[in-house]
Amino acid sequence: MAQRIHSIDAVRAVALFGILMAHARNFFNIHQPVVPEGCLDGILGWLYVTLFVEKFFLIFSFLFGLSFFLQMDRAMAKGIDFRGRFCWRLILLAGFGLFHSYFYCGDILLIFAITGFIPVLLWRCPTRVLAVLCTICLLQPLALYHTAIGTPDAMRQWYDGIRETYQLTWAPSSETAPFIDMGWWNITNGVWHSLLYVIYSYRIWALVGMFLLGMIAGRLRVFQGEVSYVRLMVYTAPVWGVVKVLNGVFPDVAWLRIIEPSFFVLWFVPLLAMLLSRPSVQWLSAPLGKLGRCTLTCYITQNIIMVWLICGYGGGLVGKLSIAAVMGIAFVLYLLQLTACNVWLRRFRYGPFEGVWRYLTRLGMK
Repeated sequence: MAQRIHSIDAVRAVALFGILMAHARNFFNIHQPVVPEGCLDGILGWLYVTLFVEKFFLIFSFLFGLSFFLQMDRAMAKGIDFRGRFCWRLILLAGFGLFHSYFYCGDILLIFAITGFIPVLLWRCPTRVLAVLCTICLLQPLALYHTAIGTPDAMRQWYDGIRETYQLTWAPSSETAPFIDMGWWNITNGVWHSLLYVIYSYRIWALVGMFLLGMIAGRLRVFQGEVSYVRLMVYTAPVWGVVKVLNGVFPDVAWLRIIEPSFFVLWFVPLLAMLLSRPSVQWLSAPLGKLGRCTLTCYITQNIIMVWLICGYGGGLVGKLSIAAVMGIAFVLYLLQLTACNVWLRRFRYGPFEGVWRYLTRLGMK
């Protein structure tokens, strides 16, 4: 059995925390009146914009590309072409995504499942070709074009046109809508809203770029000690710094705002992996690594629990919580999941949903 890269499991757990905090800041896509909390809400809003929004989603995308490479590489080492099985794995992931979408409008699993076929198609491409394609995606050529010609809202107008043409409705009231009605909207209109958002926000370019970057990192054995973390950060941190400064100097240039999260990931992931791989922080990275092995289970369950607490058909806290309160509850939930994952993995090799996913993936394999 191939040895796991434990620092990557820990990084995955940190990425999951960032995604949870971003969802909490947005009230888990449940539109509700905001209960003001004064200065604290302002601080959390600054953290959201500076750290959480977009960035941890892209870290998750990067890790998806890396995991794809590791699975393919380990299978190829045994003389097995895993591409067909990985495609089946993506179809199963889409099933998990649809299940999750019934409870939570904002699922990323279905989007990963659809775009995950791109790395499969590019598996045999030379690394240099992948690097060129990755660079193009991360530089957001369509956003640059729209910024250059003075139409930064072009994709939003496209989205509004699609929504009106196909009569996509907005979500029913989270305060009064029954569970069945809310779930049905989530897997019909809600899924289309999510897919269209990934396109009109230009997020699709960054997502694919991160998939490819993860593949490249895998080929270069970055997280297996063959490339120095420090060396990576020396090259990538200044690039992000320049983009960040330019974004501050030219706040009206939408393109800079769009590409900044991707360049943040370039130096932040190596830094995080380096810190979490040190023996002196095993007290933290070891339990995080256990959660990182159960991210599918934790991602699905945390959103289901939080949406149930907020919506009228569940805990009925809609309109009663401030941003700080929602993020505080989400943080406590993360700590509970961290404890639960460490207890669970003492007896089982995989998380509940991970085990089901693995079992269904291996059906029919000799």
